[in-house]
Amino acid sequence: MSFNVTVSSDLKRLRRGLSTLEHKVTPQATVRTLNRVAESSRTASAKHIAPQMDARQGDVKRRMKTAKANRKQLWAVIVASGKPLRLIAFKARQTASGVRAKAWGKTKTYKNSFIAPFKAGSKSKKGVFVRLTSKRLPIKQLWGPGVKQLFKQKENDAVMQTTVRTRFAKEFAANLRFYLNRMRKP
Repeated sequence: MSFNVTVSSDLKRLRRGLSTLEHKVTPQATVRTLNRVAESSRTASAKHIAPQMDARQGDVKRRMKTAKANRKQLWAVIVASGKPLRLIAFKARQTASGVRAKAWGKTKTYKNSFIAPFKAGSKSKKGVFVRLTSKRLPIKQLWGPGVKQLFKQKENDAVMQTTVRTRFAKEFAANLRFYLNRMRKP
């Protein structure tokens, strides 16, 4: 699901009052503003979604990608991935009977599961696994909820639209000043 906010009427009104020098700067300021506001919306969305999932903001934010604006495409798009987060991201810890994690807002013990690194000797990337048979292999990784379901909610849409409305005008004015000052310098 993409997030759409139209700001064309505001841009038309701003362009009417600009000088010829400012007409050269307006597209640059617009692109920079759209990209910065899109990143702010992505961050606001991650802050809204993370507590609902009991996950870290960084893990949620990594599942959202931003297609940036450029001079030919004056829009930015934020897309949430449908891929779920690894169960290790939900405060997973090893217990005697399995792994205890708080996914979907509820603490649950996953019986006969264990925490292990993905590669031998790797300390940074770990996962929660469960054996499929009584033998050592095969094993299966356990997953938690995905970001996409919460990204689609109306509350998240409202958070993102509020961020765009509050940030766009300020950011555009600041970027316009930045590029005008840059053009005036020798």
